[in-house]
This record gives sequence, structure tokens and C-alpha cells, in this order.
Amino acid sequence: MKRIVAAGLSLALALTACSGGAAEVGQHLRVAWRSNPSSLDPQRGNSGSDHAILYTLYDTLVSFDPRTLEPAPGLAESWDQHDPRALVLHLRPGMRFHDGTPVDAQAVKYNVERAKGPESNIKSDVASVTGVDVLDPLTARLNLARPDSSLLLTLADRAGMLVSPTAAERAGDDFERHPVGAGPWQFAEWRYGQSVRVQRFPDYWQRGLPHLDSITFTIMKDGSTAVNALRSGQQDIVFNPPPQDVGLLAAAKGTEVSSSPQLYQLIIYLDLSAPVFRDERVRRALNLALDREQIRQVTQFGQGEVGWTPLPSDHWAFPATVAPTYPHDPQRARQLLAEAGHATGLRFPLLTYPDPVNVRLAEVLKHQLGEVGVQIDLIPTELTQASSEFFNERKYPAMLSAWTGRPDPSLTYKLMFTERGYYNAGHVATPGIDEALNAANSTSDLPRRAAELGAAARIVADRSLFVPLIFPPAVAAYREQVHGFEPNLLGKPKFTAVQVER
Repeated sequence: MKRIVAAGLSLALALTACSGGAAEVGQHLRVAWRSNPSSLDPQRGNSGSDHAILYTLYDTLVSFDPRTLEPAPGLAESWDQHDPRALVLHLRPGMRFHDGTPVDAQAVKYNVERAKGPESNIKSDVASVTGVDVLDPLTARLNLARPDSSLLLTLADRAGMLVSPTAAERAGDDFERHPVGAGPWQFAEWRYGQSVRVQRFPDYWQRGLPHLDSITFTIMKDGSTAVNALRSGQQDIVFNPPPQDVGLLAAAKGTEVSSSPQLYQLIIYLDLSAPVFRDERVRRALNLALDREQIRQVTQFGQGEVGWTPLPSDHWAFPATVAPTYPHDPQRARQLLAEAGHATGLRFPLLTYPDPVNVRLAEVLKHQLGEVGVQIDLIPTELTQASSEFFNERKYPAMLSAWTGRPDPSLTYKLMFTERGYYNAGHVATPGIDEALNAANSTSDLPRRAAELGAAARIVADRSLFVPLIFPPAVAAYREQVHGFEPNLLGKPKFTAVQVER
């Protein structure tokens, strides 16, 4: 019986699993990916599923340990914060963007200012930064309006993905189709809705890496199609296959399966400015109407864990005193709806994705909500279009999607629930959230941070600011010729150490 490879395996163990010496390097990896990128500009995209592709093109100022998400050196080889209102980054010498532009302190300054600009979707990520001083060519000081311990790991996400200032200025609004970063691979081709191809950057600063000459991300929205492509040898690796296929893949000859915890959570986003959701009693009724354990069993085949808060139970900032947040209580849900003026029922449209897994989940939600008099009209829509219609155009009041997580938990709360957060579609302010986050970010002591983040979690729960559902496991299925793949708690894969043996 083929075993499932646990998330804790180290890269060394993965490599020694190869029979007879080192794997052949300089190969091509074929990745079946579920969605077209929203943008290849890290500051202007709006989908967490972009990250796996973005990580190939852009190295981040700060990296993270894949198991714990603790900060680790990236483009910045070190940092110091002697003044709580300043973060000083020390860059590695000799680094270049793919177009030859130096990766230096001026590039850091340019990127932070661009991230704070009017066209950026990540303004809230760097809201605490008031400016950047170039101390010398390899040293940049980020000046802060207030102490912000979350900033370090914020720079391990989109805000730390440096773009070439030369290329960004030259391309303007077309930069997303001509991306230039300093990552292990450089952009080769984007066939919109079909594939993205990247090729090895020969002057990458980590000598000897990457191993792969190129990677092709083939867009396969249907999970079963991706699984069939893996089994027939057309693809090398598939992420998050349909839950019912995981056991079959683990037992299949010639494939390996990695299953690990992740921050990715299936949720319902609510536009709090929409008339139907302005009353928090309605939002709480939705949460109380759902039997999350049944949802986990039916839609995930018992895999993963029920989601009560924005964080899973194995995260250091998981607010244990808040969970279980919403017991299954249909009677109380009906009572709240009646108190909010919906005694005869409530109806609203819900954006969802058209793939079978999401359709199944949406149908279960439709049934459970129907039991308390809530009718939802399902609007199946492709991921990129759905994100735009919900977050940018505000055409619908609710969307069944996922929160893909961020390296620092404070950023999760900031982006989803503060007034300026991009993923707070209605940009509705919630009293107490900013104060709780500022308190959490005023210290680097983890127990104190966890306590303050717990206060933020309590506010989110009391106001029912979203509908948490399930944390599915991060599953990667790959052909036995693939070596060196290591999952991370963030649930967004990196391929720098991957090798392919043909």
C-alpha cells in the first residue's frame, strides 16, 4: 500500500528517496493549475492562487520556514529593528532583476512607494510604512507610523515581491503581461486562460538553483481532468485534486501524494455594505444554520478540519477560546432572521466556481440554508471573473471562495476585516479591529501577539463578518520522477528545489 508523504518530511529526505544517486537536473516540470492568474503583477492581482506562479518570477525581501512560517532571509540577507518605528533591511550584494537592473535599496524604495500607490491592491499591507530611506546602495530603512511586528512577514508576501523599476516604468499598465522580477525563473509566455511558462534565470543569486530549466502551468479548472492528465503522464504534479481521488492517487503505481495542514480555508465572503447583510443578525443566522461537520464529511470525505476562525487549530495564533464559534442551531437561526425582518424568508445570489468540487459544496450550503428559510441563487463563475465581480465591481453580495492565508496572521485580519482591507468588499469599518491589530503588532512576543489577535478574532466572531467553513488539507500528487517537492504551511507551493528525473 502506497503511503501518503507527511508534511514534515525534509528536503533531504525527499531527495534521498530517489533510487541510485542524484536526480537529473535541468528538466521541465509540467504543473496542472486550477486557475488562470488574476495578474502577473504582484501588486495588482487579487487572487491567492496567483502565488505559486508569482513565486517563480519574484523573490521576496523576506522568506519563511516552510513548516513554521517563521521569517527567514530572502533578498534581504538580514534586518534589524533597534527602533520599533523603523525596519532596516540589508540586501545581498550583486543581485539583479531579470532585465539586469540592480536589486538595491532604490528598488526597495520604488516598490514600497508603488505598493502604496493608487493602482495597488496591497496598500493596506504597507499602510504602516510612511516612507523609505536609502541609507546606502544595499541598505533601506522603512519608517513606520507605529510599531508593526507583522511587517517582516508581510514582506514575505506580495509586498515583498520586488518588481524591476526599469521594467515597471517602461511597461506601465502592461507590466502584468511583461513581468520582470528577481526570482528563480523569468517570464516566457502567458497564453491567457491556457498556460503560463517560465524559464530558468541563469543569474539567479542562489547558485546551483533552480534545477528546472522551465515550468509550464497548464490551466485545468476541472480537478478530474487534472488527475487524469497526471495519471496518463501529461502532467507531473497536481495540487488539491478532488477529495474523493486522493486515496486512489496515493495507492496508484508511479505516483506520490503529499498531504499537510495549510492556512487555506473555504469560506463565504460577505459584502457588509450590501443591504441584505448590513444587519449582523442575518450574518449570524447564516453561520448558525450550517452544520460544518456534515459539510466536511460530505464535501471533503472527512479530510481537513472544520473552520471556526480565520486560522486553523495548529497555528500559533489560533484563538482556542473563540472556537467552536457557531454551533449548529437552526432554531436560533430562524429566530434571528425573524428578528431582522425576514420571518417569511430571505433570498440572495451567491457567486461560486463551476468546478464539481465547488458545485457540490454550494449545493450542500444551499440545502442547509434552505432549512432555515434562506434561498440562495448560485451564480457559477470562473475564479478570476468572480473575484473581479465581487471585490472590484461589487455586483453580488456574497461569494463562495477561499481565503488562501498570509505568512503573518495579522495580515489576514487586516486584509479581510479592516475598513481599507482589499478583501473587505464593502469596506465597512468594524469598531475595535484596528485597535486590536495595533496592539498585536506593537510587540514581537508571540504569546502577547496571540492574545491580542484573539481579541480581533472575538470581534470577527461576535459581528459574524464572514462565514468560515472548512480547512481542507494541502494535497499535492506527483509522478515518482519528481523529487525535492516540499509543502509549506502557507499552502502555496514553491519549486526552487524541485528536480525531475526522466
